[in-house]
Amino acid sequence: MSLNGALQVGRSAMNVSQTALQVAGDNMANAATPGFHRRTVHLTPNNGQQIGPGQFIGQGVKLETIRREIDTAMQSRYRDALGREYSSMIDQRYLTTLEGIQNELTDNDLSTLMSNFFNGFSELANNPQDNAIRGVVVQEGISLANRLSSMRSDYGKVQDEINRALDGAANRVNDLLNQVSRLNQQITTTEAGAGELSSLRDARDQQLDELAKYLDISVYEQPNGNVDVHVNSVPIVLGGDSRGVEIRKESVEGQLKVTVRVKDDGTQLDVRDGEIGGLLRQKNETVDPAIAAIDKLAGQLIFQVNRLHSQGQGKQGFTSLEGATRVANTTDTLNAAAADVPFEIRNGSFFVHVTHQDTGVRTTHEIKIDGNADSLEDLVDRINNVVGVPNITAGINASGQLTLGAATGFEISFSDDTSGALAALGVNTFFTGSNAADIDVHQFIQDDPSMLAAGAGHILGSNDTATAIANLQDTSIQELGNKSLREFWQNQVTSLGTRASAANSNVNSSRVVREGLGAQIQAVSGVSLDEESINLLTFQRQFQAAARYISVIDETLQTLLSIA
Repeated sequence: MSLNGALQVGRSAMNVSQTALQVAGDNMANAATPGFHRRTVHLTPNNGQQIGPGQFIGQGVKLETIRREIDTAMQSRYRDALGREYSSMIDQRYLTTLEGIQNELTDNDLSTLMSNFFNGFSELANNPQDNAIRGVVVQEGISLANRLSSMRSDYGKVQDEINRALDGAANRVNDLLNQVSRLNQQITTTEAGAGELSSLRDARDQQLDELAKYLDISVYEQPNGNVDVHVNSVPIVLGGDSRGVEIRKESVEGQLKVTVRVKDDGTQLDVRDGEIGGLLRQKNETVDPAIAAIDKLAGQLIFQVNRLHSQGQGKQGFTSLEGATRVANTTDTLNAAAADVPFEIRNGSFFVHVTHQDTGVRTTHEIKIDGNADSLEDLVDRINNVVGVPNITAGINASGQLTLGAATGFEISFSDDTSGALAALGVNTFFTGSNAADIDVHQFIQDDPSMLAAGAGHILGSNDTATAIANLQDTSIQELGNKSLREFWQNQVTSLGTRASAANSNVNSSRVVREGLGAQIQAVSGVSLDEESINLLTFQRQFQAAARYISVIDETLQTLLSIA
């Protein structure tokens, strides 16, 4: 090999050493930089030069590549784990919030208030004429109604919070998608198929890692350096184009349905993990069912108590009364959707009793009704004309409520309702409303507890109605899946508690998995200052050796020139 070739060997060694020293220094400088992937220098010998038959001699070293150390398979697993962790954190947050709203095992929980309410009727059954106990029953009813209404309101606030959080998360996702698409464009333009621009790729990976906190994404790298981002096979980033996401809210059968869709074409995304997946799951599987359950519980409490109360009698009858239910369409059948009567009215009848206040003479009149055939106007006409109940005038006020008025000196009472019409129309009822949002104790009972129906059969001192209502808390109700009011609520509490406990465990386990994968990624991509210090010394020595080698060749060359 010529002396010129020898100089080239030394030169190649010095150039490669300089590059390697710069890479090691850059790694050390970014040891604490979030998202930084260490670079490694990969060297290869130059092709040998033939100096004789079967004889080759090396021509130094060349830089093959500077590689960004990354394990894409492990990175994909890490993003999956990240999405599951954030999803489980959302589960934990909202399940714990609902547990707090329920506030069971305290002196002010719903179970205790229901027990106090029904126990009040049990006490009333022992002393049906006692006005003080009647007042206690009314107050227990108000406390129970307020608690149901307060819980329903708090559930609604959580539902609104989830909807706002979904909107905020979608906005952040769109920001991230736009950044990924811009970085795709920069990487494609800058690299132009010749190597990797590590800083831009690190920045893109950071955006993708944060995106995985919101959605369960799959990332596919293309030969030109672009990445496509999918959610369960539906693309949301294609190269330099972000297709965007949006939260769509639609009313379906009176319920707000929330879905995640691609902004470009409306394709629905099946998001299961990440914050958005967790928020959707909590809305659809926790908060919405909790609202439905408490409304169902309150609705059955209202109807079942009212069904019994409306057939009973207080310490005196009514001279006039107004049904609590507002019928939206008084000409349509009562069970029709247009009428908007909250409870079904079956084919049956009830009895209206008209009593002369001075003589006690009572007349009884059967009023037949079929909710699938009769309107409110039909019922009024039947009372006024068809049956022609004497000394009573029925009507409908401007709000669509049934009104009944007795002639002077007479009073009205009711019994034996097989249709449920009295309870459905709010006539002689204890509660008003149809669900947890509007439940209350009827104002006429709050104003005068003597009107609370404790007896039946118009028997002085009777406790039949109070006893029936007291037994209601442990009576199986078909509409509640043949569970009692108490059992239905306890099942809700137990189910939520079990899920909350599981959510706490899931948060811990998903965090351990994510941290484990993060540690493995750091082992591959993270900077070790000890290792880089060794590399620094190694390439420093190589540079010094190459410099010494060139110095020797130079001295040899000078000697040869002086001889010449």
